[in-house]
Amino acid sequence: MKVNFILLRIFPFALLLLFPVALFGLHVGRFVQVLDTGQIVWCKSIVRARGVAAPATAHGDGDTGVDSPPDTLQAARRIAEANLLETVGTIRIDSRLRVVDRMAQDNAFRTGLTTLIQNASLTHQEYLSDGTVEVELEMSITGGFAQFVLPEEIRQVDSVTTVTNTKPEDRQRATPMKTAESEPYTGLILDATGIDAQPALVPVVVDELGDVVYGPAFVSREFAVSRGMCAFSASLESARDDRRVGPHPLVIKALRTASSGATDLVISTADAARLRSSVDHLNFLKACRVSIVMAPKEVP
Repeated sequence: MKVNFILLRIFPFALLLLFPVALFGLHVGRFVQVLDTGQIVWCKSIVRARGVAAPATAHGDGDTGVDSPPDTLQAARRIAEANLLETVGTIRIDSRLRVVDRMAQDNAFRTGLTTLIQNASLTHQEYLSDGTVEVELEMSITGGFAQFVLPEEIRQVDSVTTVTNTKPEDRQRATPMKTAESEPYTGLILDATGIDAQPALVPVVVDELGDVVYGPAFVSREFAVSRGMCAFSASLESARDDRRVGPHPLVIKALRTASSGATDLVISTADAARLRSSVDHLNFLKACRVSIVMAPKEVP
């Protein structure tokens, strides 16, 4: 009985060692996209990739190729950089473009992105007994990467003006009454679970009439670069715990993805009116105090 009890205690830890990637992707509250070449940790705005290189075996002419620890380390680093580039390439910029599309269209963009990846942080380095070297690189998708990748239409702004084509009579019918004791909203949480939505650097939110509620024109580049246009989470609980949206966020359920693509969300006209009726909504949207909830299993 004692042996069985010990086995039951250590079995979960054995699973973590045997299947780290699968379990990591399903961690409660974490939003992680696991690919063959690396991981996009959306909940932390970072990308990770590994590289493994073994010493080359001796050839007939005596040339051993990569046979010294420094050479093997450099080879592992190059493999990790290639994997990181491929992983980053899968990131959706918006509903139309992925990073790999920009690379295919613009050689200068590809060169600049390659330089950024060459400066990625080394977070893990291990030498195995047979001389094999394993390394892991990590790069933030905010900061320098965001400054380089985000479209030019996201600009530094001091104020934002709402533009809408909604008919006056529709706006009047949809606008809810505000009470004097209403506490101002400090951020926005969009629940996009169950609608096959996909993450992107530049998501767009529209109402049922197609009017944009949140998008590039609503944010200041300063905040979009430093923290991203929005955060991504796998649960409402973790989204509420994120200081990004403040202590009193407005929570809205997305109805569906937009016809423009799976990265864009549609909310009801009534919820759009709730958001617009908040006197502080332009300020927290400008500061990118937005979090989108999606389930990890919905990420391809």
